[in-house]
Amino acid sequence: MYFDIYVDDKKLGTFGHPDVENINISLSGAPDQNYVFAGAVCREGETQYHYHWLQEEIGHASQVRIVPVESGLVPPSIKRFEMGRAARKASEHNICEFCQRNETEVPRLIPGDSNRPGICSDCVELCREILRDQA
Repeated sequence: MYFDIYVDDKKLGTFGHPDVENINISLSGAPDQNYVFAGAVCREGETQYHYHWLQEEIGHASQVRIVPVESGLVPPSIKRFEMGRAARKASEHNICEFCQRNETEVPRLIPGDSNRPGICSDCVELCREILRDQA
């Protein structure tokens, strides 16, 4: 799966991979800055990789056009990293005190110590939602 990305009719490049599982082309904006991004999740053998090809600042009134193409010369990625978590042995001491899941069962764990309980990223997000709803 490959795409050409144009901003105001200027071609920024062709992005993609022969073994794409998910491609992400997105726009992000703030009052002073706007960007177009291109990235993808690709499989190489048994391993998934995330590729990040493009982060380009664009004008506030720019027009972005995404065109599917058969193939193309894809530039080297800005970032490429292996996805998934390395197999780890769970520690009985590294658990979320709120949901009781260990460090291999959660996306991220902030370990506790004798003064603070451990908490996972899922429980942190749930707390944020509760606080936002009560505000």
